[in-house]
Amino acid sequence: MAENIAFTNLLAETLNNMTTGEAAAAMAKAKLGPKYLPLCPFDHKDVSQQHIEDCDKPGKVPLLAKWPDKASDDPSVLNRWFIQRSNLNLGMTLGRRVGVIGFDIDGEYGRNKVEQLFNGCLPPTWEFSTPGGGARLLFSVPKGPPLQKLADTNPHADHEELALLADGQMTVIPPSRHQNGGQYLWLPGRGPGDISLAELPAEILKKMRSSKVSGTSSEDFKEMPDSDLRKLADRCHVVREAVTEQVAGGCSEERWHEIISMLVRAGYPSTALTFSQMSKKHDGHSEKRIRQMESAGDSATYGQTRCSTFGCDAEQIAHCHGSVRKSQRTGEISNSPAALLLSSAARTASTKRMTLASFTKLLSKRYSLNNSNLCQVRVNKDGSSDHFPLANFVARITKTITRDDGAERTTLYEIDGAIISPERKLPAIQVLANDFDSMKWVSMWGPEPNILPGNQIKDTVRHAIQSTAAGAPSERIFAHLGWVKIDGIWRYLHAGGALGLSNIKVELDDRLQNYVLPSFPVNPKEAMKSSLNLLGVAPLRVTLVLWSLVYLTPLCEMLRQMQLEPKFLVWLSGHTGTRKTSLAMLFLSHFGDLLQHPPASFKDTANSVEKRAFDTKDSLLLIDDFHPTASPKDKRDMEQVAQKMLRGYGDRIARGRMRQDTSLRKDFIPRGTGLATAEDMVSGGSSAARLVSSELLKDDVDLDKLTKAQREAGKLSEAMSGYLEWVGQAMNAPLSSRLKDLFFEKRNEAASLGVHGRLVDASALLYMGLISGLEYAESVGAITPDQKVQLLEKAWRVFLNAASEQGDKVTEVKPSTRFVTIVSQLLANKSIHCNSVNREPIPETVPKGSTHVGWHDDNYYYFLPELIYNELSQFLSKRGEQFPVSSETLWKELADAGLSRPEVSKQKNGRERRHTLAKKTIKSERPRLLWVKRDALHEKVEKETKNKAREELRSGTDDCDELDLLGEP
Repeated sequence: MAENIAFTNLLAETLNNMTTGEAAAAMAKAKLGPKYLPLCPFDHKDVSQQHIEDCDKPGKVPLLAKWPDKASDDPSVLNRWFIQRSNLNLGMTLGRRVGVIGFDIDGEYGRNKVEQLFNGCLPPTWEFSTPGGGARLLFSVPKGPPLQKLADTNPHADHEELALLADGQMTVIPPSRHQNGGQYLWLPGRGPGDISLAELPAEILKKMRSSKVSGTSSEDFKEMPDSDLRKLADRCHVVREAVTEQVAGGCSEERWHEIISMLVRAGYPSTALTFSQMSKKHDGHSEKRIRQMESAGDSATYGQTRCSTFGCDAEQIAHCHGSVRKSQRTGEISNSPAALLLSSAARTASTKRMTLASFTKLLSKRYSLNNSNLCQVRVNKDGSSDHFPLANFVARITKTITRDDGAERTTLYEIDGAIISPERKLPAIQVLANDFDSMKWVSMWGPEPNILPGNQIKDTVRHAIQSTAAGAPSERIFAHLGWVKIDGIWRYLHAGGALGLSNIKVELDDRLQNYVLPSFPVNPKEAMKSSLNLLGVAPLRVTLVLWSLVYLTPLCEMLRQMQLEPKFLVWLSGHTGTRKTSLAMLFLSHFGDLLQHPPASFKDTANSVEKRAFDTKDSLLLIDDFHPTASPKDKRDMEQVAQKMLRGYGDRIARGRMRQDTSLRKDFIPRGTGLATAEDMVSGGSSAARLVSSELLKDDVDLDKLTKAQREAGKLSEAMSGYLEWVGQAMNAPLSSRLKDLFFEKRNEAASLGVHGRLVDASALLYMGLISGLEYAESVGAITPDQKVQLLEKAWRVFLNAASEQGDKVTEVKPSTRFVTIVSQLLANKSIHCNSVNREPIPETVPKGSTHVGWHDDNYYYFLPELIYNELSQFLSKRGEQFPVSSETLWKELADAGLSRPEVSKQKNGRERRHTLAKKTIKSERPRLLWVKRDALHEKVEKETKNKAREELRSGTDDCDELDLLGEP
């Protein structure tokens, strides 16, 4: 290493703040020894679709074919690679060829092992951190024979190891980014310009070579299921070490691709599949990649992996192969480990799709293809075989698919096949596992596939097809949004996959397809400032509720575990033209590209909206446009949707469902939060208690700010992506009681208002969402501590005011209150009348067309119960409504509220019995009547003082600029 170089541009802090292209050029100019190469972007932006399908390690895969030979330390070459693609990651070659090796330290196990390896005397050297919580240490080694990767892996935990990275390998280096959005960073004082690269002591290398690697011994190779792989591992130390790494936990992406591509191009796809399946990392995507390599055949853009790619020099190659072969065109060594397979000369690469011969290999020995039919084979006593025809086609199970929607797991089989004669491929279809045995699914291929008649033949064909499933891969598909545990870690699902994890498949309802989040925020501070700017688009009494709801939503899973799941729906009301839908979709855009089309509407069926509320787990669902209509049917349908959503979100319950076999299905209970836009209020006192109402008035929305926010709507999903990563850290840590304590503190404070308990809970929960969102904003520098405190104080007043007002609305729509209101109006306009109990009515004084409903004196009205209830029902019926409770329930509520006088009598057993209808002597008869206090129907409650106080409180919550949220914190 050249140590007398001016390292000004190679200080850790300087390199960390460069682009990857700038860092590559700076390190290349210093001639440090290694060479550099471009890697794919961590977010796969601007790469080919083929690369996206093949690459399961974004940000870590070289973009150069034969990269060990093409990697460069020429600044002009590096500039050419990076100048047009500033988002590429940066890789650095390792090994004795360049004189630098690395230690990859993952987890506590890795840290302990490196301390043991160096006896606690780890020399200072170049070091950088990885976004996954690991570290890389780099050391200089003398150039010489190749060093292969060595690994000491914790067999009892994932992603915990100490690995020596050497020849044939490269490492991602700062300032590259990880697929989770985090950055690789040189540690302070440990960059190439801060400190000299330490030499690796010889005894350390000796210890690593002599240590037992991941508990795997040579005896394990005797049990390898593939004889060709065992033969190759016996003759090639590179393959042997790769197999060891696979068994221990999985080799690197680069090494996996080198081994797999070599085996497939040599004509051994099944051996390649066996090698891949030896690691628990193997999944459906691995299988897909191997099949794509197989189908590419000779058209593949790569050849068999050469020995030199694995880091072997000419001396080592000659020792293994007996001679060194060189390309006549390039003069490069062309030996490949694949040539060590004894049968390689007789085998050619598979270039065709599955043929009938391939299907035959998958069948058990009990079946064969004979005379254009799938046949059952029966062996006679003399050793001869008879072939009994079963069908004119053959099929195989290519994949088992499990679809998980959070309530049920549905298993499907992906099946393809072929007509035997003339040979014709049958396309892949998906069949429910429960329907597989019936064989009725064969009709999905049309009439040509034909099963012969006869007892048990159909079931025999089924058995033949099912016997092909042994090597079929399994795939898991999620069908919902929100938090889910994958391999013991909480991950947030969106329509594009899982944040911080590749190769997760999510399939959703078409209306939810735009719930796609970026993998990370490009600029977390600016993204959160854009989110905070939404508070100024409309009065704070509206925007604070919406902003708090947005940041409360991702906490649903955590709150569910605390038994504090939000149980309310936000009801954003306003007349036509108040921009309520535009405002609602703007806030909804935190969860994806959702500025154009609401995911749900009150015009949708109640069942479809209920299912979307279930699928949008830990996400916000907008249900748009509850509006007045002249059509009784439309009004009834919208009311049904509203009531189902209010009870779904308000009670977290759903309508029970039964399968055809009478077993119960799991309910579709809402698992996120809901926001409804409306021009009208929903009816029912209990319904009103399940919502948080926020009203937009004319000119409340600042159109200039709305337009600007809509143009920057993409930043809102970036803000949410960063917030979710922040929340995820808390999700994956031991559950804290802080949120629970905060909820009870704010709930007790709000309870002093004396309003409905549900509304008090809603206020406390909104405050929790607000404080969580603001704490994240403060952590990224988007808001100052003083601004946060101001906003929290103002918001709490807004929430309390909204709860108080909503509490009055709940009271206004209580059945007893509605009775008093309606009956007093009917009496006032003389639609109904009561006669005096003390004298006969004068005919001339009786209002024409008025209905007699009872009597009165100075203290009570004595209503004929059925008549007065009938008048109530008729009055509401003309308005398209119905009274929410029965007459018996209404009489009880009036008595409980102290508005009517019940009658208490003693029974023979001495117990008291309360009658909600009391006897009254009228014209020598004693009927049971409803005694309603006269003052209750004529009393006028003065509310001016309370309303004035509310207006003062409201006026103090409409100004956002005083918080200075738009300025720099």
